[in-house]
Amino acid sequence: MPDVRDSFRNVAVNYTRSTFHTASARLQEVLDLARPQKGDLVLDVATGTGNTAFALAPFVRRVVGVDLTREMLNQARRIASERDIQNTDWVIADAAFLPFQDDTFDIYTVRAAPHHFADVDRFLFEAFRVLKPDRDAVFIDCAPPLPARDVLHEVEVRRDPSHVMSLTVGEWVGKLERSGFEVETAEARELEWNYDEWMHNQAVPPGLAAELAELIEAAEGEAKVQLHPVRRDGKLWHAYWHCLIRAHKPG
Repeated sequence: MPDVRDSFRNVAVNYTRSTFHTASARLQEVLDLARPQKGDLVLDVATGTGNTAFALAPFVRRVVGVDLTREMLNQARRIASERDIQNTDWVIADAAFLPFQDDTFDIYTVRAAPHHFADVDRFLFEAFRVLKPDRDAVFIDCAPPLPARDVLHEVEVRRDPSHVMSLTVGEWVGKLERSGFEVETAEARELEWNYDEWMHNQAVPPGLAAELAELIEAAEGEAKVQLHPVRRDGKLWHAYWHCLIRAHKPG
């Protein structure tokens, strides 16, 4: 199993300026789902360079961002210092083995990361465990429909070997409910995806990026209809999906 840290330690700075990870509209999705309150203690899992944590910080008491990759957290610390954000903490930790006591956090968030997790059930067990009863968790991750997922999966694993699997919205709901959560809202949001920037984030060599673009453009049948790839000014754009989920831990 590839080590996710190998995929991110050398490209950490790219995620401080990635359009998807930093766009205000995408971060507003987190706020709309999380509904933060001033007294809340938030856990942002797989925080990366802290984009989600920084979006939540003005609205809560404190945010703890955890990630496995030291270099990603170093970027988060740098940004927090530059912006004088004083209510964030950064902890190296695994989403499947969190170093926190039961019923600690008012809000749990994770964004654009679970597709890297080898044991989704274990990560959800931990999410449920550390969240306080009668509070809520937010899950946002790539969630393409079938059969587009089959095409994108090959692209994903060749772009980033630490990719494991993107779940559909239905698969997410089933796993969350089996973990004890009550799913309050779960939907797929489609974006027009900038292929070149996606490749740039992981510093994919041009030759490989060209091969993977061909896979998307060669999609057939329903997958092609779903992905609807198009070239504009020579650049590839295609559909990409994320689940937007708010789940409740019963009191």
